Amino acid sequence: MNKNVKLLIILSIPIILALFEWGLSFSTVFIIVSMILIYILISAKNIAYENKYTKVIYKTYKVIMILFITSFIFLQSAILLNIYKTKDVNTVDNVDVMIVLGAKVNKDGVSKTLKLRLDKAIEYYNKNKHMNIIVSGGQGKDEIMTEASAMKEYLVGNGVNRNNIILEDKATTTLENIIFSKSIMKNLNLGNKALIVTSDYHLFRGRFIASILGVDNEGLCSISSLSSRMYYMIREYPTSIIDLYRSIKVSFS
Repeated sequence: MNKNVKLLIILSIPIILALFEWGLSFSTVFIIVSMILIYILISAKNIAYENKYTKVIYKTYKVIMILFITSFIFLQSAILLNIYKTKDVNTVDNVDVMIVLGAKVNKDGVSKTLKLRLDKAIEYYNKNKHMNIIVSGGQGKDEIMTEASAMKEYLVGNGVNRNNIILEDKATTTLENIIFSKSIMKNLNLGNKALIVTSDYHLFRGRFIASILGVDNEGLCSISSLSSRMYYMIREYPTSIIDLYRSIKVSFS
């Protein structure tokens, strides 16, 4: 069998699995494009050195692909390591306030993803009844209320004192979640060490944004299914690069 055919078969496997599991979603398209780029990198090697122009083009492309693959592996490793090192509710201490990052709100209430985050926050709150909770999230075009309002309703309905809940209902991105929550912490003299609560795949991004913006932080995360975690970890790659740039820009402004 021709080497290029073997390569095509091997690179087609993750594409088929992604299509089967997630359909034609962002993460699936990301995998398809990545496999095509890898195929070009490997299969074009033999013809790349036919003249000096194609040689320069290929070497430039190779460097770009190495940077892409290396940065992707680094980010995924950082996300997994952060999940592994995340403390349990029983071992987190010396934090001033809890920040719960928002997620989609459905017509019938909080989504499964947001519910899991809130349940993790409640778990910690039940051991630390004095803790103030900033619920952070604005209202998307397809949401019937702000994420912060839906989060407050859920928390109050599950035993959290409404006086301990502070609404941040303007944020539409993770970066804004942290910026606006930091402003609330400063204005209400809540201290500067926050416990950031979000999904496992999202925790690394939330924490590195907070760190760049000068918010001392710990993290707690809800646990996603394996399929969901893989799906969103792939999506974290472009959003993390964008948020890294934006966070640095904000920190110097």
